[in-house]
Amino acid sequence: MNWAVIMAGGSGTRFWPESRQRRAKQFLSLFGRATLLERTLARVKKVIPASRILVFTAQDQAASTAKLLRVPRSRVIGEPLRRNTAPCAAWAASLILGKDPSAVLGVFPADHFIKDEAAFAKLLRVAYGQAEREGMPVTLGIRPDQPHTGYGYLEMAEKKTAVRGTPVFFLKRFHEKPGRVLAGKYFRSGKFLWNAGIFVWRADCLLEAVRRKLPAVFQAVVKIAAGGISARAVQKIFSKVPSVSIDRGLMEKLPGGILTIPAAMGWNDVGSWAALRNLLPADRRGNFSVGANILVESSGNIVKGRGRLIAAVGLKDHVVVDTGDAVLVCPVSEAESVRKIVIELQKRNMRRFL
Repeated sequence: MNWAVIMAGGSGTRFWPESRQRRAKQFLSLFGRATLLERTLARVKKVIPASRILVFTAQDQAASTAKLLRVPRSRVIGEPLRRNTAPCAAWAASLILGKDPSAVLGVFPADHFIKDEAAFAKLLRVAYGQAEREGMPVTLGIRPDQPHTGYGYLEMAEKKTAVRGTPVFFLKRFHEKPGRVLAGKYFRSGKFLWNAGIFVWRADCLLEAVRRKLPAVFQAVVKIAAGGISARAVQKIFSKVPSVSIDRGLMEKLPGGILTIPAAMGWNDVGSWAALRNLLPADRRGNFSVGANILVESSGNIVKGRGRLIAAVGLKDHVVVDTGDAVLVCPVSEAESVRKIVIELQKRNMRRFL
């Protein structure tokens, strides 16, 4: 059967001051009332039954996450420590194999935006079918619309097949985030896709790859998933697990053994406040505004308040976010650098703002 795990354990610093240590990006409501995590769950549920979807998050947020999503607490797994995506996927695979030895597992980030959910569902069904049939991991790659330097890239090899009009390619290799010149070459070649971090893999094959490539991770998650040990023991075991991503820990070590499906589905990783300008409706001067705001002779701004009036005159291409206890002001071009504020708050021990 088809299963899914949604990874919601990240901390997120680029949406400060709305995102905090206990309220990461996936718990923000950036596109209406629903949080990014709720939107992700709803999207995946169109393909996978809710009873076969697990959510991994921080241990101290597991109960509140289950309440937010209105799912049984047993379907939300609390990680005692952050150890990146490979241990999370391996733990999920081990748990699910105990219930369903033939499981095919999809791994999904909790904090992305996908506009065309019908296209996403169609591609996902193809990915699950290919993963089950071939025993190979299948990743969705985003067709690039610009030479972006903020994403990893997937280099396609020859075409393997087409399923109901959807092409499936062998993946030649993963590439780390490139510089501007190299990104331009990738973009012009037409052979590269952005890495969206969405994987589908037979659970037994995933766990076997972890056993071979990441033995320390394998030993730890199998012991934890078997159950029968205390929370303190789980924390002790998990603390010794290396922090490693699926990309680096597994995918980069399987050249020629991965499939990829080019995806055009309005995907965005919502990496910073600046991303909202491309995803939300703006006024005639290009301002995106939420709250009691007055923008006079201002254009290209992202202004988000919480009750208090925000007034601006002659402001251009800036981010202004007021959360009541903190206000962020920065040029849109510097939105990726908001994490520097978090670092500075840590240095000054201003914990109540973190």
